[in-house]
Amino acid sequence: MFPSGSQPDAREVRDFPHPIVEEPAVFIPMPDGSRLAARLWRPADAETHRVPAIIECIPYRKRDATSADDERMHPYFAGHGYAALRIDLRGSGDSDGVLEDEYLASEQDDIVAAIAWLAEQPWCSGRVGMLGISWGGFNSLQVASRQPPALGAIIAVGATVDRYHDDVHYKGGCVLNENFGWAASSLAFMSRPPDPALRDDWRELWQHRLAHQPFVAENWFDHQTRDAYWRHGSVCEDYSRLTTPTLAVTGWADAYVNFVAEILEHAPCPRRGIVGPWPHAYPHLAMPGPTIGFLQEALRWWDHWLKDRDTGIMEEPLYRVFCPSFSEADPQRLEVPGEWLAETQWPSPHIASRELALGNGELQAAEDDAARPGVVRLRAPADNGLQCGEYIPHSSGPEIAGDQRSDDAHSLTYDTEPLDADTVILGRPTLSLRVSVDQPRANLIVRLCDVSPEGVSQRVSYGVLNLCHRDSHVTPSEVPRDTPLDVTVSLNQTCYRFTAGHRLRVSVTTAYWPLVWPSPYPVTLTLHEAGSRLTLPQRAPHDTPPVQFEPAVFSGPMQHRVVRAGEQSRDVTHSLTDGWTRHAIIDDFGEIAYDHGLTNIASADERYAIHPEAPATATMSKSWRQAFQRDGWQVHTETWAALSCDAEWFYLGARLQAFEGDERFIDRRWKTRRRRRWV
Repeated sequence: MFPSGSQPDAREVRDFPHPIVEEPAVFIPMPDGSRLAARLWRPADAETHRVPAIIECIPYRKRDATSADDERMHPYFAGHGYAALRIDLRGSGDSDGVLEDEYLASEQDDIVAAIAWLAEQPWCSGRVGMLGISWGGFNSLQVASRQPPALGAIIAVGATVDRYHDDVHYKGGCVLNENFGWAASSLAFMSRPPDPALRDDWRELWQHRLAHQPFVAENWFDHQTRDAYWRHGSVCEDYSRLTTPTLAVTGWADAYVNFVAEILEHAPCPRRGIVGPWPHAYPHLAMPGPTIGFLQEALRWWDHWLKDRDTGIMEEPLYRVFCPSFSEADPQRLEVPGEWLAETQWPSPHIASRELALGNGELQAAEDDAARPGVVRLRAPADNGLQCGEYIPHSSGPEIAGDQRSDDAHSLTYDTEPLDADTVILGRPTLSLRVSVDQPRANLIVRLCDVSPEGVSQRVSYGVLNLCHRDSHVTPSEVPRDTPLDVTVSLNQTCYRFTAGHRLRVSVTTAYWPLVWPSPYPVTLTLHEAGSRLTLPQRAPHDTPPVQFEPAVFSGPMQHRVVRAGEQSRDVTHSLTDGWTRHAIIDDFGEIAYDHGLTNIASADERYAIHPEAPATATMSKSWRQAFQRDGWQVHTETWAALSCDAEWFYLGARLQAFEGDERFIDRRWKTRRRRRWV
């Protein structure tokens, strides 16, 4: 959300085929009379030589919060013959209105109207592309499914096709802690003021926004099953609507790792997929890398579909993936070892299911009886999962999952013998189990790991399942106690090379804190090993076209300076006095001064606490302080949100304060509860 560095091997470029002009304040009229604010870069001669437009529509403030990433991408497109616009969604940044929730139909209506308006501008050829990462990737897919006539192509990065299964809210029917954490951050982000340098009515607009801003966690906890709320905006509900040419991109370290394969398999549109080693970041800026020339690849996509140029992009393999291999646990690493692979079809005929049976702590070929299956039990502490990393890591560092040995210690683990030869998997592993539990609500967490000869355990993929959702995410039911149940846990899509001499490990447990909110009771899990199977999508070696990308570049210059550098910390403590485990995640984003005169100071404080023997003691909180100033003007907001629970209820609280100078003029509070529904 704030200016950040880029990979050391990425090169800044400032010389382009077309001279660029920038318009920092373009206002796009909506049918209801409201206006969306945009920042526009376009070729200087676009009014005499019209060009296609490319839009990115997100709610994170083009004026400052995303400006560093915007300046490293959109001028590149403008310099190569496009009008590039970063648009603030309604209710954010310098746009009118209130942002009431994610991905509403009204948001899509606004973007469809903006596309139609752009197509009529004197500098636009009438053809429009749309791209974005995260929210901008989501709405690129959603708007493409609306099929606006002028929309000729999209690029979706780090997105999803299923808002219930594969966003920040719920996964496998489990409540993700990010369901509340993202609501807390959204409260802070949407409280930020318009810039008075662009809006004379900034105070009225800001006051209206603050007075009507919702606390979206209330809504998200109202919908704990896959109901109509989540089906809206999930393009998987009707893939036939996705006819717009789509380039789908993500990274194996991102939470949004599944959508690329889903689009390649199900969507009827012309499409290509790229998955690198990256976290939640654009591929030309991501750490860890290796990065790729994403801007050059995007330009090939735009030129082909918006300018009818033969760039060769559609001759590239359907699916290009980076295949990582083991690396020592180094959270600061800049690159992941591995190689690029390609598949010309998806699903691929070169991938076959390989089954491994679980028994006596071993993984062996399913037809091998030597595994000696038995019955084993586990009572995991509620704080198991301390090496899970962030649900959505944005960069190298402790956000990336670490050495899994401490989490394995509180799991049922099954290992292969050291491998005789390299094994490559590509796709979605699954684990079929017969389990029973002694409580009516329980979670199941499965991790697939690579174990080195030295014993280091590296997470390759994972999956979670709320056992109440074992039959349906629409109509869950409580778990019958001490009754064997046959369940299958689907892990995330992955690609990985297990090298000779290493072991595959599958780990099964009932807690994954602080990534998954715990079930309310301590759970004893019984695993009936007979018939339990790990199914791997094993890729056979075969000849495929080589995968090559140009080196990463980014456009410049960035129009800000760092007054005070930020710093981050992530600390975990276990108290020998009271037995609690506590997390403290501090993000100080420093002080940034922008060339247009605005200065931004921001910090966040995120806390988690739980007693290992009492899951219902789980608590989390997140607070933000954001200050904005320019000559003669100074405002700031302070937000706080906290979540706790007991066996039957979630307890939600929040506070929003806004200050002009030293005077507080808004102080809003929320305090409510939501019943736990099969979680």
